[in-house]
Order: sequence, then structure tokens, then C-alpha cells
Amino acid sequence: MSTALAFGLLGLPFMLSGCTHDAQSAMVQQLKLPHKGEVDMDETIPSTGFVTIQPEQMKEIHLTTEVVRQHKMVKEVCLTGQVEPDSNITTPVISLVPGRIEKCFVQLGDVVKEGQKLAFIRSDDIAQIEAELLKNVLDFEADIDQARFQLALCEKIYGRHKQLFSEGISARADLDTAENEYQKAQVALETLKDKREALITTARERLRLYGVEKDELDRVLAKKKIDDDFYMLAPRDGIITERNADVGQLIDNMHNIFIVTDLRQVWLTAQAFEKDIHLIKKGQSVAVTVNSYPDKVFPGKVDYTGVMLDTASRTMPVRATVQNPQIILKPEMFANMRVEIGETQALSIPFESVRKTGEATVAYVVLGNNRFEERKIEVGRKLGSSVEILKGLRPGETVVAHGSLQLQGQMLKQLSE
Repeated sequence: MSTALAFGLLGLPFMLSGCTHDAQSAMVQQLKLPHKGEVDMDETIPSTGFVTIQPEQMKEIHLTTEVVRQHKMVKEVCLTGQVEPDSNITTPVISLVPGRIEKCFVQLGDVVKEGQKLAFIRSDDIAQIEAELLKNVLDFEADIDQARFQLALCEKIYGRHKQLFSEGISARADLDTAENEYQKAQVALETLKDKREALITTARERLRLYGVEKDELDRVLAKKKIDDDFYMLAPRDGIITERNADVGQLIDNMHNIFIVTDLRQVWLTAQAFEKDIHLIKKGQSVAVTVNSYPDKVFPGKVDYTGVMLDTASRTMPVRATVQNPQIILKPEMFANMRVEIGETQALSIPFESVRKTGEATVAYVVLGNNRFEERKIEVGRKLGSSVEILKGLRPGETVVAHGSLQLQGQMLKQLSE
């Protein structure tokens, strides 16, 4: 910040109204009180200078203060790793029969739903399955028609013997024989129907395994016409993360045509240094961040710790399952993972209290009598609207929150004079 700019920040009249006159006067009186930090300084807390401003200026800049407080804070181990698809919800799509791709309906990265058409395949094997089924079904239907005719005949004979027996003309033995033949004809017809349904069910399941739609078989049976093509369908909701399909390409059952991955949950695999291995356990919470979205945190849990140490890097793999509902995390992204391993005590001050002066980080400590000390500090993690203090401040000291920028400008002005 230039001297002229710093002076301008202090000299401009502030148009916004802040605290009431009484509240402002009370704050000024508080800042005039002596502070133990003014007399109790040691070499571990270096001071970079002092600045004094008048009560009127404090009112203009609506200066506020906060006490340096100590509170519980999550203790963490920080790791770097890479985003990977969760293999538990990743499904390869292959063709169990050889064929040729006639059409492809999706591209790499497309979002698909379960049952959605991915490609149109032509296969002689499918035609053969349908032809065998159709021949067997037609044979069964012929046998069923014959069985129906036989059943009708036996029913007619049984009815005649029943009438003759009631009139005392026919013998009981003849009636029983006719009834037995009628029942045999009924069983034969039902058996043929059951065999036909079993054949259709088996063929339907066989075609389903090949990816053929379930209503394709109904179409074949209804029209008595076979086809040598079928649609390859998405096995689950997800994203196309691999595509090895081009029109005219010959395919077999040895290679993936597509891979469909549900990226709403992903894995983050990192390497833990040997010294940290004993601190990381399954079930611990993690917070993941990536460079593309530095202010967004993705929650997860440690679900795997390795059993073998890499002797070259002296590290061990650690994996966490991370929720990714908006599909922001992409496979192969580098990420930072903070593993929560316990709690510790930490000092914190408002983030707006912290200022950069050259390469140094400073805060302004209230000394009393309108005086402020510019104190060099070391900061750690940001905690919401606060920041962790690693060095430079004591619990109970008071620092400037709103107004620290103007104090920094006044400090620069003093140095330039």
C-alpha cells in the first residue's frame, strides 16, 4: 500500500454510521486503559512498531476489537492424493457375443440412466439363439394343438360314457377308463404348456445376459420373425468414463465397450508418511479440497489403510470414500485430504485482524491510551471467519478487528516520514 493511499484511508470522512455516540465513547475509554502486554513483552513475541491514533479517528473508522481466545480445534494429518472412481459403483459394459457396432449413441462424459441405449449391435449369434427358440416354440405349439385336440376328444368320450352309465347302459369300468384317458389328456396338455414357458424363460434370460431388451423375445414370438441385432443398454445410472466403440467396429466378449461410473461417490487415494501411519484409522472423518474449488470442502471417511509400506518413498496408501453429489470431483484430479485424528487447543482471532506487511503477517494489539502495537504473528488454518494463531499472541490479549487496515495505513505513513 502506498503512503498516499494510506493517508487517504485515514483522512477521508466516513459516510456510514456505526455505533452510537455513547458506545463509541465507551470503546475509546476502554482503549485508554493500560494493557499487560505493554509491560510484559518477551523476545518470543517480536514487535514491529507502535502507532497512535486519536479518538476521533477511531470513531470515523468504527474500530472494533476482539479478545484472543483459546478453544478446541480438530487435530489433523494433511495428505495429498488423487481422485479415483469408486470401483464398487463402476460397471464395465461388454458384449457376451461377437458382433459389429452399427450405431453408437453416447460419448465420453455423457450422463446416462439405467436401461438407456448405448449402442446398436448386429450379431449372428443373437440371430441363431432366436432361430433355435422360434423353431422349438413352433414345435411345441404344434404339439400343444395336437394335445388340445386329444383333450377335446377324450372329454367328448368321457361325457358319452357318463351319460350311458347314468342310463344304465354302460358299465362302470368303461366310465372309469374314459375318465382316466380324459385326465391324462389334461396333464399332457399342461405339461407341454409348462415346457414351452420354460423354454421361453430360458431363452429370455440368455438374451438378457447378452444385453437384449426383454420385449425383443415377445416381438420374435408375435411376428414369427428373427433379427440379428440388439441394443447395448446402460447397466446403471452414471457417467460414461470409458468408450471403446466406433461404428463398424467388430467386438467380442474380451474387451470393455463402455464403462459406466456413478461419480456421486468417489475414492481419494493418498500416501501417508511412515511417521503418521499409526495416527490414521478406518472410520476417521476426512475433509477434501481441490485447487479448482479452494473454498469448497468435501466430506468423507477413511475406508482403507494399506498393509505394505513402499520402501522407496516410506509411505503407505490410505483411501477415503468421499461424497460428490454435484459431480465436481473428477477422476485423476489432485486433491488435499485432511484426516481428523483428534482435538487440540488453539488460539484464534478474526480473519480481518490479520494484515500482510511485505513478507510478514501482523496484527494490531491494543495497548491502551490510544496506542497499538504492530505484532508479527504466524497463522495456521482458517476457521470460518477466524484464523488460527500459531505464534505471536497470548490468550487474553486484545486485537483490532475492524479498522486494522486503517492502522496499517497509519503505520506506513509513520515509516515514510
